[in-house]
Amino acid sequence: EVATGHQWPLGIWERPEDAGDDYEHPFDEIDGALSEAMERLEVWRVYVDPQWIDHLMETWQGRYGDRRVMPWWTNRPRQACWAVRNFTDGMAGGDWSHDGDATFVAHLTNARRRKQKVYDDEHRQMHTLSKDRPDSAKKIDAAMAAVLSWEARGDAIASGAKPRRAY
Repeated sequence: EVATGHQWPLGIWERPEDAGDDYEHPFDEIDGALSEAMERLEVWRVYVDPQWIDHLMETWQGRYGDRRVMPWWTNRPRQACWAVRNFTDGMAGGDWSHDGDATFVAHLTNARRRKQKVYDDEHRQMHTLSKDRPDSAKKIDAAMAAVLSWEARGDAIASGAKPRRAY
């Protein structure tokens, strides 16, 4: 939520541990969750890491416009480091809150700092998020989604985006 910094997941989909090689996430369910949010809420912008779901992002861009649904590649170290910094600063500053969803909290807790060869203006090394090890079953996708939605919030504030209607 832009005004308060409160976050909540629309849904979190994880590959079941016993899933076969042909497993695919329920893309219709994921599409439905975003469609419901777009209808129910005033969504200014959605940042999507297109890796693995580029077909959904393209569908959403066709439906909602490519200025509302935008690709945000998380494999860009400089941009990702600054987005993570913005998010952690919001958490530390008390600007961020969440609804307590257990899976969301688990993803946040599972996220580890991954140092990058990126430095801030005071020459401090920056970091992105990663799993504890590449083959870890501990998921962090919702943590990165939180970073992207926080980045969209920050961009909304910076652009002066205002609600179009009262709730």
